Amino acid sequence: MSGYWQPRTHSAAQAPIHTQPSRIILLAIGLAAGCAIAPTVHGYTKESPEVRAMVDKGKKFLEANTQEQRLGGRCLIALVFIKEGQKDHRLVQEALKACQVAAAQGHADDVYSNGLAIIFLSDLDAKAHQKELQFFMAAMLKRQKQHGGWGYDGRASGDTSQSQYGCLGFWEAYQRGVPISTSSIDGVARWLINTQDPSGAWGYQGIVGAPGQLKEQTEVTCSMVSAAMGSLLICADLVGILEPGAKAKEESGLPSLVKIKSERDSSRPRLSGSTINRQNLLEAVARGDAWMEKNYEVEIERYTSYYLYALERYKSLQAILEGSDDPEPEWYNNGVKHLMSTQGQDGSWETGCGFECDTAFSILFLIRSMESALGSLGEGAALAGRGIPRDLSKVKLRGGQLVESQSKANIASFLDNLDEDKLADMDQVISGKSELVIGEVDEKTIRQLKQMVRGDQPAARIVAVKALAQTGDFDHVPTMLYALASPDPRLAIEARDGLRFISRRFTGFGLKDKFTREEQLEAVDKWVKWYHGVRPGVPVVLE
Repeated sequence: MSGYWQPRTHSAAQAPIHTQPSRIILLAIGLAAGCAIAPTVHGYTKESPEVRAMVDKGKKFLEANTQEQRLGGRCLIALVFIKEGQKDHRLVQEALKACQVAAAQGHADDVYSNGLAIIFLSDLDAKAHQKELQFFMAAMLKRQKQHGGWGYDGRASGDTSQSQYGCLGFWEAYQRGVPISTSSIDGVARWLINTQDPSGAWGYQGIVGAPGQLKEQTEVTCSMVSAAMGSLLICADLVGILEPGAKAKEESGLPSLVKIKSERDSSRPRLSGSTINRQNLLEAVARGDAWMEKNYEVEIERYTSYYLYALERYKSLQAILEGSDDPEPEWYNNGVKHLMSTQGQDGSWETGCGFECDTAFSILFLIRSMESALGSLGEGAALAGRGIPRDLSKVKLRGGQLVESQSKANIASFLDNLDEDKLADMDQVISGKSELVIGEVDEKTIRQLKQMVRGDQPAARIVAVKALAQTGDFDHVPTMLYALASPDPRLAIEARDGLRFISRRFTGFGLKDKFTREEQLEAVDKWVKWYHGVRPGVPVVLE
């Protein structure tokens, strides 16, 4: 991690040390969608008495020790009390005053303070403190480097540790209705993808590789991997790639991979107009998960509390992608046990970032701060008493109000009597300039969509495949396989992405964006064999 979070006696430049598949294979796929580590015999949750005892003791330490003067540190400490439902706490009000003074003086400090001030103000009350929030967000945006990452002023390289606070800060603000830049999120996502080590890890100062070529990184640690993975998944969440995964359910003795949206996840706002390559991002996530599964540990050499805070964020977001719902995951239990054995008599922890900050990081891990945020957020609060569009690239000023120019296209409007206007609207959906809304679909609508896929209007076929994929229903896989075999490459690519989404097999069977007919038919054959393994006896008609 970067020098900002080292004890005040440390140097600011100091870096951290640090066919047909068998039933067995299908079960392995289903189990892989859950937690990678088996549950312990005695598990802890954030409500366990032992956990609450540590949290309460840590809070008492923070209340009695107020030596932290760095803006980010004060916001971090205050965040503990906000998450605990104590927004009127003295330390919260003191942090708010510090943010107001810094904004009034135009003092943006560093990336860490910028990010933590955004997180703090968003969680406290984005509407009431929008002036200060906008100041820090503008400062953060200005600090983002050309390659997309954040890092030290005066250095060209991006910093994995610092970049996570740019991502988290913008995510927190966006959940409360504050507009953010899609291009900023796309930029940091690409930087993270391009600075991944061939092993699947990330280093401290990201070394950018050529597009599609992973470059060896330095100072690789579990902390940096957790920071990068949490940031990538935040980007995925913001642009709609991160969706709830499968819920285990009996189906011929196999776990079901059908996507079931929870109210929590479907309510979070999504950016539009992103150009992030979905497949590249998910492949980077898969590599990172694999590295962490092999190398995960709790007791790293330094900055353990800082690391645990990032780990909880990463794992909470990962649980959405994988459909895991384990209330007592082993990574959390291991962290609890470690913190239990290292908490001081006065209630503090100290692992390299200073007593106050390390104690705050530890408490935020214990109370599962990211999991709580994911569970409590709705559509985002309106600023200034009215809704504000959440994508700055789509914002226009009309009649003194900010409005969003992107349209929404309801699938129901396309189903009957296609004309030139409707086909033009479909082109907007295909290009991403208009958002497709499917809503609740009945059997009649499904039949119409399947007929459209087998029709003779190219745009209508693509939109129909897109709509069927959004339902996440395994019953539509045969229709998707029909589209995958189509001579129309655009329809085949849409079907490929839809199959990956429905199946949760994010790398699919390797069909690239540019493919030969032979490669396409090979992919079709693999998908058909896979589907017959999941749904034996269900016919697939490709002609």
